[in-house]
Amino acid sequence: MRILDLDQRGTPESAVAAHVSLPEAIPSDRAFVRLNMISSVDGGTAVAGMSGGLGNRDDHAVFAALRAQAHGCLVGLGTVIAEEYKEPVPPQLQLYVVSDTNDVTGAEALFASGRATLVVPTSVGPVPDGIPELRAGEGPFVDLQEVVNALAGQVIVAEGGPTLAGLLAAQGLLDEFFVTIAPRVIAGGSARVAHGPEADASLWELRHGFVDDDGFLFLRYCHAL
Repeated sequence: MRILDLDQRGTPESAVAAHVSLPEAIPSDRAFVRLNMISSVDGGTAVAGMSGGLGNRDDHAVFAALRAQAHGCLVGLGTVIAEEYKEPVPPQLQLYVVSDTNDVTGAEALFASGRATLVVPTSVGPVPDGIPELRAGEGPFVDLQEVVNALAGQVIVAEGGPTLAGLLAAQGLLDEFFVTIAPRVIAGGSARVAHGPEADASLWELRHGFVDDDGFLFLRYCHAL
């Protein structure tokens, strides 16, 4: 039995850096996909429709540190609109926004920045002028395997929402799963962290974890490369 000591208090920069450090081996034939999500103790992912209501300063620090090591973020259009995504930080980061429609109402400012690519299946009509696009999948929905292949060699942080997380998990496209457990009980009808088709129930390896002063639990699970 291996016991991982999670009884750490405070979150110095070194703890966050260790938590998000990239493995030495990154695949070159596909993207390296890291999912980052937050959940309440009772499994909810949103307060008043937004995940931001669950987090704290240290969750935000992990979020920023993962982005700082990534080439791009993969996120659903619904999450972009609900969470009011702005032009991403850091400057090199590109957002890949997954949608089954070319209607970007509610996210016009983000796409106007030129920092967001709309990811749609080939069945969708022309996207609005000036918006970069990535076509993946011939059916009514985006083929996430094609997306991961198209972004080969890049480190991609998937930021949800739960439907996108569930599809990535079910299709075996996740390399790492970062989850913050917020010490809150919210009840309600909020979706689970990953929602959708059943995924392979094989065990993942817990690589790192820590607890901050507020009692937030930060866990990092990995698949073997």
